Amino acid sequence: MKYLLPLFIIIIGCRGKKPVKAKPAAAPTAQMAAFANINYDSCKKQIQLIKQKNKANWRKLAKSEKEKIATAAIVETIIPNWIGTTWDFNGTTKTPQKGSIACGYFVTTVLQDAGFTIARTKLAQCASEQMITTLVQPKYVQRFRNVSIENFITAISAKQYGLYIVGLDNHTGFIYNDGKEIYFIHSTYVGTRNVQNERAADSWVLKQSKYKVLAKLSADEKILEGWIN
Repeated sequence: MKYLLPLFIIIIGCRGKKPVKAKPAAAPTAQMAAFANINYDSCKKQIQLIKQKNKANWRKLAKSEKEKIATAAIVETIIPNWIGTTWDFNGTTKTPQKGSIACGYFVTTVLQDAGFTIARTKLAQCASEQMITTLVQPKYVQRFRNVSIENFITAISAKQYGLYIVGLDNHTGFIYNDGKEIYFIHSTYVGTRNVQNERAADSWVLKQSKYKVLAKLSADEKILEGWIN
C-alpha cells in the first residue's frame, strides 16, 4: 500500500485543476523535476482518457459541449503544470518546470500535449499571426489595430466562453474566457519572466501591443473534430 498512495495522488492531481497565477518559483531540485515529469506524463495520459470517454457520443453532443470538454482538457489538465516555468527567447523545453520555454513554444507544446496533431516546432518559429491562421479557420479570426484594452476585453466578452490564441506585435499566448473573467496565459518576457496566468485587463503586454490577432480556437469545428479523432 505504501506504493499505491503516491501514484493515486499523481493521477488525481490532473483532475479538476484551475489555472493559477504564477508565484516566484524555487530553484528546482532533481527530485522536484523528476516528480513534475511523472505528474505531467500522467496528465497527458488523462487527456487520452478524456478523449476515449467522449468519442463514442461525440457526434451527438452540441458544439458548446464539445467546446467545454476540449477547453477544460487544455486549461485544467495541461496548462496548470506550466505555470511558473522559466521564459527564454530560445526556450524549447517539453517538460514543465524544467528548462525554459519561449512564448510560441509554450502555445504549440500545450496544444500538442493536449492531444492536437500539429507541427510544434515549425509553428512555434512562425510569426504569431501565421501560426494562428495556420491553425484556425479565417471565420474565427479577428484583428484589432490601435484598440484600447477595454474595447479588446469587451470584444472577447461578447464572444463568450472559450479558449483563444492571441498574437501580438512580438508575442503570443492564450486567452481564456471562463464566462466570468478573462485571463491571459503566456510565457512572458517581462516581470516574472515565466509562464503566467493573469487577468487580461491588467496585462501590460496586452495593453502595449498595438496589433492583436485573436482566434477562437475552441469554436473551430474542424479543430474539435481533429482533436477527438
